[in-house]
Amino acid sequence: MKEQTSANAVLSGLAGSVNQLVRKGRSALSSLGRQKKSAMSIKSTATLVIRGKQALRKVDSNSREAVILQHRTLLELLKENKDTEYGKKYGFADIHTVADYRKAVPFTTYDNYEPYIQRMMAGEERVLSERLPVYFALTSGSVGVPKYVPVSREALDLFSFYSVAMAFGVADEYYRNTTGRGVPVGPGLNTIEMKVMPTASGVDKGSISGSLMNSVKDFVPFLLSSPWDVVNPAEQMDMKYLKARLALAEQSLTFMDSAFMTGLVDMMDYIRANYKMLCKDIFYGTINEDVQVPQKVREALAASLTPKRARAKELMREFEAGFDTPIIPRIWPRMSWIGGIGTGGFASYAKKMRKYAGKSIPFNNLCYAASESFMAVARHMSDESYVLIPDGGFYEFIPVSRDEKERDENQTLTIEDLEVGEDYEIVVTNLSGFYRYRLGDVVRVTGYYNESPMIRFLYRKNQLISIAGEKTNEEALSWAVSEFGRVTGISILDYSVYADTDSEPGHYVVLMEPERPVTEDEIPWCRDVMEKKMMQTNPSYGDKIRNGVLKPLQVMFLEQQTYQLYRDLQSMRGVSPNQQKPVRVIDTPEKQRFFFTLAENWSEEKKADS
Repeated sequence: MKEQTSANAVLSGLAGSVNQLVRKGRSALSSLGRQKKSAMSIKSTATLVIRGKQALRKVDSNSREAVILQHRTLLELLKENKDTEYGKKYGFADIHTVADYRKAVPFTTYDNYEPYIQRMMAGEERVLSERLPVYFALTSGSVGVPKYVPVSREALDLFSFYSVAMAFGVADEYYRNTTGRGVPVGPGLNTIEMKVMPTASGVDKGSISGSLMNSVKDFVPFLLSSPWDVVNPAEQMDMKYLKARLALAEQSLTFMDSAFMTGLVDMMDYIRANYKMLCKDIFYGTINEDVQVPQKVREALAASLTPKRARAKELMREFEAGFDTPIIPRIWPRMSWIGGIGTGGFASYAKKMRKYAGKSIPFNNLCYAASESFMAVARHMSDESYVLIPDGGFYEFIPVSRDEKERDENQTLTIEDLEVGEDYEIVVTNLSGFYRYRLGDVVRVTGYYNESPMIRFLYRKNQLISIAGEKTNEEALSWAVSEFGRVTGISILDYSVYADTDSEPGHYVVLMEPERPVTEDEIPWCRDVMEKKMMQTNPSYGDKIRNGVLKPLQVMFLEQQTYQLYRDLQSMRGVSPNQQKPVRVIDTPEKQRFFFTLAENWSEEKKADS
């Protein structure tokens, strides 16, 4: 019996020693893995910073000879594509000047290209361009149904060079100028999603921003807190949960980026609402059973995750201390920059993101681009105007006269003819086969960077709202909402306008999502303030209100996170989050049903509460 006990003790001791060795081995391997990942993270960041510096130098040098580059770009595109079907139709071979180009080639919209694109998607060549499409960009559908835009290799490389790489170049330049050291190295939280699908020709289609992730695919394991299977999901999964769960576990996060500030605000709102669940999963090293994650992904992630009890407790302390002081530097003390377009219609989201981030973390507004063309970049941190890229295509500008009678849409200007402070509709000849293409964007020239104009997006032409010819655009609506917030002290996160033409006379309905509840008693005052500001920003609207042509506007307040819910529903329908623009005009039955149903529910709840 004693011998049996002794043998058991020996075996138990051996088992304990083996287990201890296994634990030490795993710890050593984990340490080696962390060291290797850290080294690769430094290498990946350094590579992107080098590319970014090259992009900065190119912006600087090209902007010094922007006029010559613009004319050269046009003539080279025409020469290259003279034997395409489109080039033969419009006599590209006989065009030698910008004036010739204006006379020979008409303005175009997407409808002009759709038949050609269908043939290209089936594999036909030399239709619009000699350059074969390597991707078909799916547009956001913000002005109608989604469309497919051919993207050449040259155009895709331009997107990658001036967006992904340049963001790191701008960040590194900022830190060298302010601290004397380069940008801090560490993983980042990226909310951009890839949704790539094949076409009959074998060329992929999807969002243009999503395709850019391929340019940094080799860096993803060392650059981002999420692995490639999460960045590029093969199946539907809860992306917000996964990206938040993995990012929160990393204390050393150094940057956050998204196509638009909406993506980052949505992520921070999600963390704020679900931090207890997220911290619990970090504490135990698990993936929550209640969230949608494919089994293969769940198993792969589970194999790489370990409990992080100290990190989970640290996060809980900060979250439970509240969000009145900026939370991002408290949970990610090495956070160094935040990237996402936060200008124009996204300004209110940039303002909310600033509450999460505090004042010390710099924001990068990235770029001004569309699926059809990469047009301009933010040269420095915090720039709200963009420097036009003269080698990104050829650009014409139609003056937007405040007096419609003076406007001649056939008159276009080139970059050397623009006036600072004036507004223009931008017309694009891109690198992939679109010629004199009317994007529908109106921009304002805010200055010049060497010879390149600096521009700021104002509004989309067909996002105007007009019942009796008063033509209220997004810029006017944005100013009125901003002034409303200043006068009332009620911060508005997002807003939309609806033209009610069923009533007699017609009137505007302005829907706003406030950051605090608005009482029933405040609504008449809010309506009066908003009406006054709308009359100020658009005198034509004011005249029609005073003359009884239009009935006074109506104000409706939405529940908090209404617009986030709308974006989530759009994502569930397959619309990439990378491309979802603000809903400024409620111009479809679907939008009308969604927003007015929630507004009515909110109103009924308020009445019940009172």
